[in-house]
Amino acid sequence: MTSAFHQALEARLRRPAIYPADRFAGRGIVVCAGGPRYFTCAWVLIWMLRRVHRVALPIQVWHLGRCEMSEEMQMLLEENDVEVVNAETIIAQHPARIAGGWPLKPYAIQHSRFREVLYLDADTVPLVDPLRAFDWPLYGDSGALMWPDIVNLKASNPIWARLGLVPRDHTSVEACALLFDKQRAWRLLDLAVLLNEHVEEIYSALYGDKDTFLVAALLLGDTPALMPHRPFVSDQDLVQRDPGGAPFLQHRTGSKWTLGDNNRPLVDKELMADCQRAIEDLRRRWSGVVFNPPTRSARARDEEARLMAFRCFRYEPAGSGARTMELLAGGRIGEGRGVFEQHWAVIDRAGTLVLQFYSSTRLTVELTQDGDGSWRGRCVTAAGFDVRLIDTASRQTWPHEGTDHVARSSARLLSSLIDPSLYASGFSEQQLSELRAALSLINDRYDDVPEEMERRLAGPVPEPWRSALSGFGRDLAARRDRRRALATRSARANAINWDGYERIP
Repeated sequence: MTSAFHQALEARLRRPAIYPADRFAGRGIVVCAGGPRYFTCAWVLIWMLRRVHRVALPIQVWHLGRCEMSEEMQMLLEENDVEVVNAETIIAQHPARIAGGWPLKPYAIQHSRFREVLYLDADTVPLVDPLRAFDWPLYGDSGALMWPDIVNLKASNPIWARLGLVPRDHTSVEACALLFDKQRAWRLLDLAVLLNEHVEEIYSALYGDKDTFLVAALLLGDTPALMPHRPFVSDQDLVQRDPGGAPFLQHRTGSKWTLGDNNRPLVDKELMADCQRAIEDLRRRWSGVVFNPPTRSARARDEEARLMAFRCFRYEPAGSGARTMELLAGGRIGEGRGVFEQHWAVIDRAGTLVLQFYSSTRLTVELTQDGDGSWRGRCVTAAGFDVRLIDTASRQTWPHEGTDHVARSSARLLSSLIDPSLYASGFSEQQLSELRAALSLINDRYDDVPEEMERRLAGPVPEPWRSALSGFGRDLAARRDRRRALATRSARANAINWDGYERIP
């Protein structure tokens, strides 16, 4: 054991951490899940919790940054009433050395917003309502409950000497499920975090994080509460049990969930059908990769917001049938998703906005806006087909069909969007993006939006709102003028006498 680690451990034991009661309240479930493999597992777990066992308790999913959890993946979880926590932002406030998924587990438990935490590994499947564990006397009497593994820590394990503990044979902890009252188990959790900060000294003797909770308790002179029944093996997995010995949850140690159809069964066949439904649902929604779009300018993000506001478009790839395509937040594609169109983004390339589509592995399609407001381009792979996306916002005819001017004023609408209450709440990029999307929608239906914006900006408007909205007003004016020109050409075309022609449906 290194001197630095020994000193840190001794200092923590001499001056135990004090439980910060003002930071935590209530009960909740904590899961750590990053990357495609464990995201799929977490999706099934959350599906089972929310839809099968009807668990309404708050759920937090922790991850280590955008390399593990894209905006798209986060939004999918949030749609299931899940809080997604980027541990990197918490570590900036409460520093710790978290070098991967195993060390993240005790840190997430300790710093989650709950006082009482049921931790579940992402690859677990609750076979019954797991919240009943909060009512077990085994937990209530101790404030910290762990589940055993099918192996033991041996007296010959070097961990005992490294931590200054008496060597012994001891039941190993499996740690796929953990239950803590942090007010009573704060010192234990704090030591577990410290042990997992020093993976070089600890993991060579222990298999990851799982027994760090056990030895943390032993360092404090406590006897940890362990479920009295060992798990039993089912196929390649472990089935943990409740105090009466009945199956409680299945830890898929040897059979992680995949988006394919070759998933190995659960011990409960009825629940297996529910898990398959969860996978089918995720397969429809997600490509199976962590997609992070390229860096985009504010102008490109504004265009993304505008496209998302209209949502549905007509996608016309040459050589195959046209289809409706939904452009959703987080680079997601809803209806109309295909092999070449799994994700989307808008970039600003030398002043030109480029709409990009991606497969699960690479950039596939690039489009730029045509003069009529649609998007045209081609597949940039060897397939090389031409593509057109009809931007229905630019081709909108209502309420100005057959005319180049809309008589009604947008003043009343803008008065509800741009008023002192907007500035009073402060400035945020998200709020600005949402406001620009709303103004774009109104601008496609009324002719005086740029002028109404200018009138409102003539009054007292704080920075950076003034600069952001002034520049955007010029973009809206150009878009309005283009739309009016198109409407004028359309009206002239409709005035032609077509009596001598047969209209082709």
